[in-house]
Amino acid sequence: MVAVVPDRRLGDVAESPQPVLPTVPPAPRRIPKPLVRLGRVVLVAVVAWLLLRLLRGVDWHEVGHALTHLSLWQIAVLLVAMLIRRSVLAAPIALFVAGLSYLRAMVSDVAAAAVATIAPSPGDVVIRLAMLRSWGIDSTDAASGLTLGTILFYVARLGAPVMGFAVFWAGREFYAPFAWSALVFGAGAAVLLAGTLYALRAERTAAMLGRLLGRLIRRVRPARPGPEVWEQRLVSFQSHSAHRMQQRGWLAVLSQLILIVVEAGVLVLCLAFVGVQVDGPVLLILFCSFLVIYPLTGLPLMGAGILDATYAAFVSNHSAVEATDLVAGLLVWRVAVQFVPVAVGLLAILWWRRSSSGITRIG
Repeated sequence: MVAVVPDRRLGDVAESPQPVLPTVPPAPRRIPKPLVRLGRVVLVAVVAWLLLRLLRGVDWHEVGHALTHLSLWQIAVLLVAMLIRRSVLAAPIALFVAGLSYLRAMVSDVAAAAVATIAPSPGDVVIRLAMLRSWGIDSTDAASGLTLGTILFYVARLGAPVMGFAVFWAGREFYAPFAWSALVFGAGAAVLLAGTLYALRAERTAAMLGRLLGRLIRRVRPARPGPEVWEQRLVSFQSHSAHRMQQRGWLAVLSQLILIVVEAGVLVLCLAFVGVQVDGPVLLILFCSFLVIYPLTGLPLMGAGILDATYAAFVSNHSAVEATDLVAGLLVWRVAVQFVPVAVGLLAILWWRRSSSGITRIG
């Protein structure tokens, strides 16, 4: 009787695991290019339409006359207004960054504003951190303070239309375009603020994100610190930010409310200096219109062109203010809030760099 010996190779083949093919993650959905191009065309068309409506009624000779005939006392008042504006803008950083004086907060703020105007982001953040480190500010304090200050600034920027709509409704009438602007941008401000408040309380989430970030960095660069170190860093950052927000958050929020009023007030002041008669009804339109479109200042160059055309088109349609005076006032405002801070900011950077390569203390 012949014994049948089973072929082990067949068993091995049957029991051997099948090769696992690498799974390719699905590509993230992107907006179709034709739709992006259409959006750009629509945006350009709307801006061009607004500019044409504005420029058709402009007497450029009168604009030049208004710009070149500001009196010395008016220029002095504008400079004081610019100083007040910069001090309010620097308030959150001075409040949130431990050990930072108000003068240094203003220096770093105007320097960052200059860099943000002439260089792409995050150049402004880099110059801020470099300045704070050179002044002996702890890195956690610096990063936490800058983050909180930036978030509150964007909350105020998105929330400004709500204030503009409320004031206009209380002082004049309900206006649907203002209401829609307040609803859309106000919702964005509420979401951003709610997310920030949640992050300040979510220590476990910070730890989880720290471990995840540490694993990702370890895969890319094995020599870098691992998940435990990054977990500790993010938890420390979260707890530090929550502590500073509890201590001085209400002062920072108050400063941002004051900032919204100051921003609109500076524009009204520039318009008054070029000949706009600012009485009660006109003042309400000038003030509230700027607050409603204030989020447009978040665009490059503070929304140059788009913001100006939108503001002038609305004000000229709802008041007797001439387009020529609006253009002249907006140009004065641009010089005051953009060009002057850039010049001062560049001088501040040179001063800081020449002070023993940014190590010598300023102020």
